[in-house]
Amino acid sequence: MSNVKDSRYRNVHYKEDTEFTVWVAKTLLTPVGVWPLRTTESLLDTVKLVVHIGIIFCLMCFLLVPHVIYTYHDAEDLARYMKVIAAQVFSLLAIIKFWTVIIKKRYIRYCLMEMETQYRDVECEEDRAVMKKSAGIGRLFTIVYLSLSYGGALPYHIILPLMSERVVKSDNTTQIPLPYLSNYVFFVIEDSPAYEITFVSQILISSIILSTNCGIYSMIATISMHCCGLFQVVSRQIKTLFEYDDHELCQRLRDIVMFHLKAIKYAEAIENALSTVFLTEMLGCTIIICFLEYGVILEWADYKILSTMTYVVLMISTFVNVFIIAYIGDCLRQESERVGETSYFVSWYDLPDDLVKNLKMIMLRTNRPTNFTAAKVFDVSLLAFCDVCKTSAAYLNFLRTMTS
Repeated sequence: MSNVKDSRYRNVHYKEDTEFTVWVAKTLLTPVGVWPLRTTESLLDTVKLVVHIGIIFCLMCFLLVPHVIYTYHDAEDLARYMKVIAAQVFSLLAIIKFWTVIIKKRYIRYCLMEMETQYRDVECEEDRAVMKKSAGIGRLFTIVYLSLSYGGALPYHIILPLMSERVVKSDNTTQIPLPYLSNYVFFVIEDSPAYEITFVSQILISSIILSTNCGIYSMIATISMHCCGLFQVVSRQIKTLFEYDDHELCQRLRDIVMFHLKAIKYAEAIENALSTVFLTEMLGCTIIICFLEYGVILEWADYKILSTMTYVVLMISTFVNVFIIAYIGDCLRQESERVGETSYFVSWYDLPDDLVKNLKMIMLRTNRPTNFTAAKVFDVSLLAFCDVCKTSAAYLNFLRTMTS
């Protein structure tokens, strides 16, 4: 098909394109009740959803709160338990992101519905291919993160307890330690079957937390890379500007400007919806990386190879998480700036003066590139990723000094 806009073109596969883009996030977030497009057509559906969300939140607290109580009150050697704080921070971040998605549900729903509209209204197959390519990159990021997260979390929850020292009970018998050593203040879990139920429950709840975190991460990658795709479409449309007849150029340039404004508005909607998530992710991952590095040092000093490798995989997955988010923020900024560069490098000098002025407005707008921020505190970029690495190393040195 020609690059020139065909008024007869209709993307009849827009629903399949949207489903391909959001499938991973939808699959992970629907079971925990926070998928923004989940319909609640009646009062009964709304009540069911509220109860569903309440149960998931209580389960998360059932795992996190007793674990924190044990770590800070029952651990005999706190320095040996500093490595598990990473798991507590991870769970806390998941809860914060869980509620952020619920609170910002209206903004996120707008982003997802607008995505489907843009797939439906795409004007040619080439633009659709650009958007699908960005969706594929976002899905690749998700798959990489899921593989690393589950590859590190499953050994942490299942294998490490089996490899750890046995817990001595009051009757002088031993048992496998729980995946999350916990102090359930109001009842004792050492006796059967409460212990077995708690052991399995902790694995299941931690899987729910991990799935929630991965689902939100997938949604971030999905809609952010879609936004990058919109700016790529603008650049492609500018490059093909001269394939139109002279009497169509004015209308075509108007269409390009309107699409550029839609891309900017879409990025602003993502910013409103997810800026808090960006902040908690960047700051929280800094702390998680610090304690995982500390765990690697402790396990290596004790010659625990499997435990060391587990912490290394978890640390790599966290680094990859921060890097991909930073890369997406950098990619959006670059694609936004590339629109201005593309406008400059086309043969604008062959255009009528009034069209040159309109094209100049696009160049001026890209002087203030579109980017994501972490709650307006700092920009989400590769520079922020470098700051995370340096800060986590500084925290690690401070932690080693305090516990030595």
